[in-house]
Amino acid sequence: MRRVPTEPERRLWQALRASQLGGLKFRRQAAVERRILDFLCPAKGLAIEIDGITHDAKADERRDATLLREHGLTTLRFTNDEVMRNLEGVLTRIVEVAAGLPDRWPGLSASHHPPTPSSEEEGENNDKAPSSLEEGVGGGGNHAQTVRQALFQAAQMLAPTSDTARLDAEVLMAHALGCTRTDVLLRHMDAPVPGGFARLVARRQGHEPVAYIVGSQEFYGLDLAVSPAVLIPRGDSETLIEVARQALAGRPPARILDLGTGSGALLLAALSIWPQAMGTGIERSDAARVVAAGNALRLGLDARARMQPGDWTKPNWAAALGRFDLILANPPYVESDAALDPGVRDFEPASALFAGADGMADYAVLVPQLPDLLAPGGLAVVEIGWRQGAAVAALAHDHGMAARVHPDLAGRDRAVEMTLCHNISLGKPTSDH
Repeated sequence: MRRVPTEPERRLWQALRASQLGGLKFRRQAAVERRILDFLCPAKGLAIEIDGITHDAKADERRDATLLREHGLTTLRFTNDEVMRNLEGVLTRIVEVAAGLPDRWPGLSASHHPPTPSSEEEGENNDKAPSSLEEGVGGGGNHAQTVRQALFQAAQMLAPTSDTARLDAEVLMAHALGCTRTDVLLRHMDAPVPGGFARLVARRQGHEPVAYIVGSQEFYGLDLAVSPAVLIPRGDSETLIEVARQALAGRPPARILDLGTGSGALLLAALSIWPQAMGTGIERSDAARVVAAGNALRLGLDARARMQPGDWTKPNWAAALGRFDLILANPPYVESDAALDPGVRDFEPASALFAGADGMADYAVLVPQLPDLLAPGGLAVVEIGWRQGAAVAALAHDHGMAARVHPDLAGRDRAVEMTLCHNISLGKPTSDH
């Protein structure tokens, strides 16, 4: 594991390495006596640990207390899911905590630091983190206020609406300022509140999703434009890309099909992995197709991504498509009477959410058509609701395909991998059905 990091560790290291985060230098896989820390900032005495779902919380607390008592190291813990779904929030939290920690070697230059624990990466310098980022008080939307004060009040105002009130406030502030959340916390906390921030907060109070308010959402490292014409890409859907990437390791796909492309998230993420591949996104909504095409253009993938109209519930929709090495799909799978958050129910397109009483209506139409779309050795990966794995896998078996169910980072069933029965998939299943 020291030499081959997990995907969450790799992503976080890409953001921490080379002093990218506020001038803080981190070591990866730092040894402190018998312990190996995922990441360590020696100058601040800050350890970062990334935990999977099997960690023992009480044992971690004891170990962290020992590190603090015996070595003066403060430990921050994040789950795999937090890193994969909210990397910017993780980085912001690291900056906040580091800013509140004293420099361990004040007044010394980088070349005169005391010895630090060993690691596989380059050592630490004494670049100072910004001063304290503790919250202030006050209300939002007033130019006499500072950003710090407005964020504090906005978080209070959004608490009845959102489980991530502070995060929402920071994202909206970054949008109003035209910068990143990290920049807000590092450089703008004492600046005047920008005009329009109060209106953004008011929209969020009405349950409008933050992604629609700011007009964008990150997915698999890509910044995608979104609008109410498309579903907001979720981190859980990145599971499909990871399943495909592992299953097709060493045999990159030449042709990729995304069924119900929406914002283009799945197709564009796949094309970013396989630079030689060509992709087709099928979308029945004209408005959604415009969003997807715009995303392809902005990402420089428009020459390899064709967004075209299509509806798999209509006859002959796939007549001229041919066969594909990789098929991706996130079809509607929500039960018609499911209780949804108002931000989803009232704002996201119902046609991309609901699929009958049991959520299986679209699978019943789509899955039987996949064998005729798969090239020899091809792979299909379809997103599912967390209780639908067995039913979708059984449907695949009924139509001549082998199926494997894969979990997301939270451990819930999220994707079904399908191949024609004579194909061999390289994916590692959680369960075979």
